Amino acid sequence: MAARRDGTLEDVAVDMAKLGGVDGTAAAMRILDKLLKPDISIVMLDGCVVSFYNWIDGEALWLKYGKPVACYVFENPAGRVEDAVRKLFADWERRVEAYRRLGVPTRHNTKWGYIYVRSWGIDPHDAGVAAQVLMKHGKLPEPIRVAKIVARGVRQFFKSGDS
Repeated sequence: MAARRDGTLEDVAVDMAKLGGVDGTAAAMRILDKLLKPDISIVMLDGCVVSFYNWIDGEALWLKYGKPVACYVFENPAGRVEDAVRKLFADWERRVEAYRRLGVPTRHNTKWGYIYVRSWGIDPHDAGVAAQVLMKHGKLPEPIRVAKIVARGVRQFFKSGDS
């Protein structure tokens, strides 16, 4: 989803990452290839670990596109991701390494409560401020809130068998 600094939606692109796969970064890149314009100032992601322990490598996006990247988590990320990955996947070493490369999220206080930020090409505090500026209807920045609505609709469409 591409949005202006005031949160107004400008464009949407959709892609798929395999549940439990390792293609989250590639899917994000395909979306950015469609959406990125010179006036986009930050890439905001709803988390870096997606689609049943698939992941998006924020650093790879930042290096490829030259735009700051921020992954936001809106609840305390207290889970035991590494333990779960070790139990669930034969290639757990690769996944744990990728997860560790994401780094530890930084807690950022907003008027709606705490969010947790991982960022590349921008200070985590500044990424938290960018998110807060776009919080219009609660804890989610508007581009992420609307992207979740679009994703839910796409998911329902595929589940319905009408695809």
